[in-house]
Amino acid sequence: MILVGGIATLLYACLSLAGTAVAGLPLPLVSALSYGLASLWSYAGHRWLTFGDRQPAPRAALRFSLLTMAGYGAAAAIPAIVGGIFEGPSWLSILVVCIGIPAVNYVVLSRHIFSEALQGSRHRVGHTG
Repeated sequence: MILVGGIATLLYACLSLAGTAVAGLPLPLVSALSYGLASLWSYAGHRWLTFGDRQPAPRAALRFSLLTMAGYGAAAAIPAIVGGIFEGPSWLSILVVCIGIPAVNYVVLSRHIFSEALQGSRHRVGHTG
């Protein structure tokens, strides 16, 4: 969970910083785009590496998409609030997204999205026949 989430968070932060510092794009736009790109890695990594989900996953994919849309909205709203309303620096907005969203994702992913994969692995552990 930490490895996949850490890489996704690092991807988000690097893309966001590059988009604002190098490309000069507005942070609310760059943040949302960066989050969308990082979420592709996050889904694949969490599905196959973190939770070992090998089953057809239309239900997990739908739930992950809903979580991603909520995160996408938060990744756009947080910079608008922190940087726009409170006039905070870009790095603070990025930091809030990098801490807040992974914390929420951890809870939601493990309890509501890939919980079936976890339950299946619990039933197989120690099963002798």
